[in-house]
Amino acid sequence: MGRKSPQEKKRLSYAKDRRNEFGENDKSSRKNIPRHKRRVNRENRHRDQRMLTSARGPLDVERAATAEENLLKVRPRRWRKWPDSPLGDHVRGKLGQVDRSRSFEAATLSPLTDDELGGLLAAAVQFLSPKDAAILHFLSHTGIRVTELAALELRDVSIDSVTVRGGRRRTIPLRPELRPLLEAYLRVRAERPGADETTAYFLHALGCRVSPGSVNGVVAGFGKLIGLPELSARTLRKTFAVNLLRDGVDLETVSGLLGHASPDATRAYLATGR
Repeated sequence: MGRKSPQEKKRLSYAKDRRNEFGENDKSSRKNIPRHKRRVNRENRHRDQRMLTSARGPLDVERAATAEENLLKVRPRRWRKWPDSPLGDHVRGKLGQVDRSRSFEAATLSPLTDDELGGLLAAAVQFLSPKDAAILHFLSHTGIRVTELAALELRDVSIDSVTVRGGRRRTIPLRPELRPLLEAYLRVRAERPGADETTAYFLHALGCRVSPGSVNGVVAGFGKLIGLPELSARTLRKTFAVNLLRDGVDLETVSGLLGHASPDATRAYLATGR
């Protein structure tokens, strides 16, 4: 039998080597299988102890019978090992995840055209509530992340700038066309319950801070409403960066406004989704 080429060794490895559902090989299962079995058995023991606790106290046949009946009604959990898959299937699954991630990046990171952005902002003022319209305009004119927008405090937003706190603190100037929308929202915010007691800038109707998930829902839902089904907050952030470069702003300044670690990170970010 002759020596196998690297390609043949790789093909045989993909066909014979096994990986479990966690991507681990069979050698790691020597420790993982007993540990998983112990965990399931421990959960069953704790469940039995909780049920038998109700029968403690003076001797009572009825209570003991009830506890035993409740104990037998629940089927104990059993540990099950899923069959391992060939390494080739595992690699194909990982590559499929990478392809889906790249497709998502390409769909959500394509910047909007000037007409699309203008129509989006005009429709937001016309159809959305003051809060949601202010959020959409705020994301479009500042390029901040959704998590940063949700974390904004009243002290962070002034007439002409917004201060983004966190890992990469920065100050972003606000455009004059954004001020009327923010003033309209602040009038609505003052009527929210507990508005005087919280320092969060963007509040829900019940007076609690908006969450990143709710902001993403507003952007995505409105995008579907106006015929932009792939719209996301990431799209608005990318459009903000592209428009700055188009207006002649240098790459280092754009990197600082976006909160990137370096201009190289901004360059790679702008190359994604083109």
